[in-house]
Amino acid sequence: MTTTPAPVKAPSSPRKINGLEIVEVEFAETPLSTPSKSIRFKQIVKILLEDGSVTYGCAWAGCGFTGDTSFAIRPHLRVHAPETPDISKLSVGELLELAESAHTLRTDLNQTTRERDRLAKSLNEDWKPRALAAERQLSSIQRALAPVT
Repeated sequence: MTTTPAPVKAPSSPRKINGLEIVEVEFAETPLSTPSKSIRFKQIVKILLEDGSVTYGCAWAGCGFTGDTSFAIRPHLRVHAPETPDISKLSVGELLELAESAHTLRTDLNQTTRERDRLAKSLNEDWKPRALAAERQLSSIQRALAPVT
């Protein structure tokens, strides 16, 4: 079950369902929700129609799939999942190519992670001395520009 804390805004949807105007769209609550904490699906929306009825729909852009309950939508979400290739049908050359590609992606990910960590450390450690130096410079400029009394 895909869950997330309740988002601020639900995705856009069609204007009508079964000839009825849509009044409101929000992400549907999961069974994990409690009175103190609302937990909502990322891919399933609850749709309030003009006659007061409620239906549920797929949150993927351009997908108009709807159902009577949020659980009716869950099996449908598989159509949006990326296809996984059947590696048993690949040649040795294709497997080696795939392995090399995975290795390259892993190397790039490791480099990017190291760079992100370096930048985060730099931001966390270097900002304070620079801010104090800037405050000193600003103070001296203010003193220089202050009217003589």
